[in-house]
Amino acid sequence: MKKKIVLILIPVLLVLILVCCIPFVGRLLSKSLSYAVSINDTKEYVRNGSVLHCWCWSFKTIEEKLPLIADAGFTALQTSPVNTCLVGEGGGLDMMGNGKWYYHYQPVDWKIGNYQLGTREDFISMCKAAEAYGIKVIVDVVPNHTTPELSALSADFLEAVGGFDKLYHKNGNKALANYSDRYQCTTAKMGGLPDVNTENPLFQSYFMSFINDCVSCGADGFRYDTAKHIGLPDDPCDEASAENNFWPLFTGRAPLATESGTVSLDKADQLYIYGEVLQGNNAREAAYADYISVTASGYGKSLRQMLSSGQLLAKSVTAWRNDAGGEKLVTWVESHDTYANDGESAKMSNFQLRAGYAAIAARKEGTPLFFNRPTGGGVDEEGLQFPSGCRIGNAGNGEYSHPEVVAVNNFRKAMYGLDETLFNINDDKRVLAIDREGKGLVIINVGDESVSFQLPSSLWWGSYKDHANGVECSVSFGKLRGTIGPEQILVIY
Repeated sequence: MKKKIVLILIPVLLVLILVCCIPFVGRLLSKSLSYAVSINDTKEYVRNGSVLHCWCWSFKTIEEKLPLIADAGFTALQTSPVNTCLVGEGGGLDMMGNGKWYYHYQPVDWKIGNYQLGTREDFISMCKAAEAYGIKVIVDVVPNHTTPELSALSADFLEAVGGFDKLYHKNGNKALANYSDRYQCTTAKMGGLPDVNTENPLFQSYFMSFINDCVSCGADGFRYDTAKHIGLPDDPCDEASAENNFWPLFTGRAPLATESGTVSLDKADQLYIYGEVLQGNNAREAAYADYISVTASGYGKSLRQMLSSGQLLAKSVTAWRNDAGGEKLVTWVESHDTYANDGESAKMSNFQLRAGYAAIAARKEGTPLFFNRPTGGGVDEEGLQFPSGCRIGNAGNGEYSHPEVVAVNNFRKAMYGLDETLFNINDDKRVLAIDREGKGLVIINVGDESVSFQLPSSLWWGSYKDHANGVECSVSFGKLRGTIGPEQILVIY
């Protein structure tokens, strides 16, 4: 009789031990998940990771904050333009006072270093430090135009490119009136900024020297400002240009012929390159995507509209709204343009921005960019986007290291290569879930009420503490159970 009882108890005990161990094993396997992309494969490393836009940060500030950036899970950072730029209003550093932020988008020469961000030596030091932290450096570059203050242009630069007659397109000082007209879009003056003849071989040689110098100093990629305004090979040519060959040259597909031989883009196969191709009539996103990744501006606008109305409809979040396709997109909820130019996104709360960022960063495709707002970011009581204390060079409001941002960045790396399923929990438009093949999911509640959920799950049986807010959830009998609070993000894996 005793032997029979023992024989019955042994399997029962084994089952109990197994059940008790499952949560531990699940947590152990969860912790073993890591980013599967080699840091040496820069394109994939950046494309499948996440980018911090260090908008208006000085090189020294970026270097100082690298430990925080690395701890926040970012795989890349993006600088503001590093070129020599217009020194306006006494060379001050107030973002909208005597040092307006947009001066570094007004080149006077293409050499590394300016009074707003720092010297070439500062840039080299920052890049070297970033490499040690496993963070790639993307440089914002501005070849499409110069400052309208023509007297400020460098004499050496003007001489090198053949003077004013060769510097600009023949159409380059006529105002761009019709963005659907590709000839106007790629040759005319946009926003009062004279349009550079980017097909002039002398300019191309000068700009290639600048780009290759950035690479030699440690740059891992480039963001091309106003890329939509630089013609594609089959776009109509300006009468000063023989052919539209900028993109083949500056993506490394073709060498540039010079008087002393040929030059090419250094490390072209290793660089991550994307361009600002703002969507609209005849923007030709798919054609640009043959050369570079492009910005998902229409998708970002759709996200902002949803967030402002207090919902994240799964069907709408899923649709990229871009002919380039998800793998060639850089996604954002807010950019420096939507924040600083017309202030369209500046009234959004920091939570709304985190919620939108969670929606893009948790997805399989798209490369998410987190725009870090300036100090005191967001519209203040006086309706200002740039309250006192907003200075060029500073690190801004620090939202990039918020636990919800950190958790989603790490989730993205852990879920590399896994397919996605987007759905609204309980058909509630306020609560979006992004599931990655049952290995983990992100849940976003943009509503003002708590929501309980019970979802099918292939996660290991046991208890889970969400990585963003420490909320306890549990898995048993193939179901994930928990409650998400109002305006909260859960990251479970």
